[in-house]
Amino acid sequence: MTSKTMCILFSESYGTAPEALSAQRTLATVPFAGRYRLIDFVLSSLVQARIRDIDVITKEHYGSLTDHLGWGKDWDLDRKNGGLRILTPFTKSESANTRNRSKIEALLSVKRFIERSDMKYVILSDTNLVMHIDFEKMLAYHADSGADITMLYQTKVWPNHTGCVIDVDESGHVIDAYFSNTKHEEPQNAAFGVYVINKDLLVSLLDRAYTFGWVDFERDFITKNIDKLKIFGFAHQGFSAVIDTVEDYYDASMKMLEPGIRHEMLFQDDIPLLTRVKNSVPTIYGFNGKVCNSLIADGCKIDGEVNNCIIFRDVEIEKGALLNNCIIMQSTIVRAGARLNCVITDKEVIIGKEHTLSGRPNYPYVVAKGQNV
Repeated sequence: MTSKTMCILFSESYGTAPEALSAQRTLATVPFAGRYRLIDFVLSSLVQARIRDIDVITKEHYGSLTDHLGWGKDWDLDRKNGGLRILTPFTKSESANTRNRSKIEALLSVKRFIERSDMKYVILSDTNLVMHIDFEKMLAYHADSGADITMLYQTKVWPNHTGCVIDVDESGHVIDAYFSNTKHEEPQNAAFGVYVINKDLLVSLLDRAYTFGWVDFERDFITKNIDKLKIFGFAHQGFSAVIDTVEDYYDASMKMLEPGIRHEMLFQDDIPLLTRVKNSVPTIYGFNGKVCNSLIADGCKIDGEVNNCIIFRDVEIEKGALLNNCIIMQSTIVRAGARLNCVITDKEVIIGKEHTLSGRPNYPYVVAKGQNV
């Protein structure tokens, strides 16, 4: 089945997003866990399922996306037939501010491209997901159930979920779909924004969307067709996180410091997490350096104290600096005597000597890219 399947990835969420981290890059390329980008999770899952025809729809600020993905070599997707393609918007300058405001508009912009494909199935997926998806099983489930659309979901307590929630019967058939933006103490079947859909049906739905002015994928494609189409839910097992806010990003990142979750998401031999390879020298730990329960990438110089932190490549932490529960991105310098707690620094930040910055786990302090504090 995978040979009959193409995938379209949305590099933006077309909804809520951690603006402090995605203001100068696509949501798909927000750095994660020391050396990865968010898009690496879904890309690795697709490659694991031997799906080789992958297209990434982007809207703006896609310089980091093209730099990270390149021709797809690091995912074995640099191929003559199929492979990895980045679909940038093709619009007139006067419409630049209104292009691709939703998933449906994004799909309409590449509708002719979809029509020309000889694939039978299409996977549509967000890229703000921290999880491993078994696309091979999901595709088999879609075919065996005779579904028109199959949605990926997980049943658990979602304290911050603000998306689509579904109800399924014993056979997995979706009998209701609605939106939730309040906290719930009981488990919900939260949808992830990952779908398998028959290609001809997708084209037909896009024709209707253009005719009737549909703009919201879940509301117009799913909830309006509950009684008209065979929509099934495929249950995900294992760790999952959806990155819609800075709090989501911080919480998911800190979960990587837990040994069980870290092994499941980053270091499983049979489910490798692929990313762009960057050769670098090993990290240097000075005589005054102390590190406890942290992820430290290559190329760093650690001469301060680091506790429960995630440190990206080429970070320098000088003597006397103290970092607790922080996420420090690439090429940041933390000067001597600085005190950081629950802080996220974007790339190329400089924290001055003796400076103190502090946030909270549910409201981390974010320093934007290139800032000198």
